[in-house]
Amino acid sequence: MSKLRKSGLILLAGLVLAWAHQPPAIEVKLPKDLVIKARHATWEEKGENKRIGKTYAQAGWGWRGREWLCLHDLWMAESRWDHLAQNPKSSAFGIAQRLGEKDRRPRVQILRGLRYVEHRYGSPCRAWSYHQRKGHY
Repeated sequence: MSKLRKSGLILLAGLVLAWAHQPPAIEVKLPKDLVIKARHATWEEKGENKRIGKTYAQAGWGWRGREWLCLHDLWMAESRWDHLAQNPKSSAFGIAQRLGEKDRRPRVQILRGLRYVEHRYGSPCRAWSYHQRKGHY
């Protein structure tokens, strides 16, 4: 047997033995109330959130065309339409990234966000313009 082949077999055997003698993984079980499940919305959920947002904006506020595009861009910049989005620097949460928002239901977040945009800015394009200048709205 050639010296090179023999050294290759010895190396392979060493790797197999090292792998076979790994210590067992330690399993740690935490109480269910201590487990924090941080997740993001799926692409499907985000798509559904956009569909709901467009329907509500058009039916409830008459925001179509340019106003819809401004709202879309605003909430895309804020949360990517993720109803589980959290801002680690503040209490902002959800699609519209409203301060203090706790409700995890997308429809509720969208309605509250639309009301906020109307009350504070009058229209999505004014809110988006403010966001572009300040980095928040």
